[in-house]
Amino acid sequence: MKRVQFDRYGGAEAMRMGQCEVPQPMRGQVRVGVKAAAINPLDWKQRQGAMKLFMSRRFPKGMGSDFSGIVDAIGEDVSEFKVGDEVLGTMDAKNPGAFAETLLIQPRYLARKPAHLSFEEAACLPIPCATAWAAILDKGHVSRRSRVLINGCTGAVGSMAVQLALAQGAEVAGTCSRTSMARAQAAGVHPIYDYADDGAWAHAGPFDVIFDTAGTMDLSRGLSMLDSRGVFIDINPTPGRLLRGMLTRRYKLVFATMATKHLAEIAQLAGQGTLKATIGLKRQFSEAVATIAAVETGMRVPGRVVLTL
Repeated sequence: MKRVQFDRYGGAEAMRMGQCEVPQPMRGQVRVGVKAAAINPLDWKQRQGAMKLFMSRRFPKGMGSDFSGIVDAIGEDVSEFKVGDEVLGTMDAKNPGAFAETLLIQPRYLARKPAHLSFEEAACLPIPCATAWAAILDKGHVSRRSRVLINGCTGAVGSMAVQLALAQGAEVAGTCSRTSMARAQAAGVHPIYDYADDGAWAHAGPFDVIFDTAGTMDLSRGLSMLDSRGVFIDINPTPGRLLRGMLTRRYKLVFATMATKHLAEIAQLAGQGTLKATIGLKRQFSEAVATIAAVETGMRVPGRVVLTL
């Protein structure tokens, strides 16, 4: 089978389309024939070595996190899924490999795909939705009484956070680029601020939750825009922000891994239409290496980039 892999940590030049044997499921594993895989920043950060302390030393390593497909084999002691099930899922962060024709995964990283959801739409859900879930529901405790500001409200994570917060009945403000403001308005964000003009929203608030998905908000300014009991939620920690955050309980850090246990609930909400991904570009799996490199180096797409098999 074919998969995108790398033989050393490094830039885009380190990855290639490789060939390997079709894996056989071991006890407690599910084998999935991949139909679609969505590209996330996590994918190239793993290849660059940002998580090498948590990954095995063995090369080559696969790439890719979020996928959808059809179960084609199961190992012993697997009762949650059967051959033929349509599923969506995300790889264990220590063992990426979704950019492949076939993959092995533990059942806890899988959920059944809603029947009317396309494989491409389903592949866009896991990491962005799990990250948004951890921020909006687990750490932010957003409810009908909440005022929320999402910095980067039209990005992959930000757009899911908007949908989750609105579903709770919250009032959602957001920042995005001028070219994305119409999309934010259509999603229900109000008011909307140009994030390049921080003077336009520096005195907004007070907010119960500020979710900085872009990593561009000054932490001190963000904290000043909070209600006395509000929280600033971050997914882009730097040493400086972590140090500053240690001085206040109002700084919260989240990762997708905190909420992957909610994949079945996420799939259910997507099936109901509460969560919906915007796909900006579809490319064939044969173009995976070039497509990943283009997204990594700044190709602008109004939505998710999905590889189809």
